[in-house]
Amino acid sequence: MRDVRLMYTTGMTLAKWMAEHGVDDETMGNLVQVDRVTISRIRRGLSRPSWPLAGRIKKITGGAVTADDHLPGEAPRAARRR
Repeated sequence: MRDVRLMYTTGMTLAKWMAEHGVDDETMGNLVQVDRVTISRIRRGLSRPSWPLAGRIKKITGGAVTADDHLPGEAPRAARRR
């Protein structure tokens, strides 16, 4: 039997996507129809988006940021300390 080890690679985070595209919290909030505070909390890993919001984020980012990218194990280090 072959020893198979799966490696989970992290996808694009919302913070990374926003930084690479020069998008601030307010602009992203307007694009996905939520306030900037909601985006800030999601970007910093302090909260996760609802399913509908995760879908809008995926659409706006061209599929680069998916619902899986918001899982607790993928949160930034600062958020995991809480």
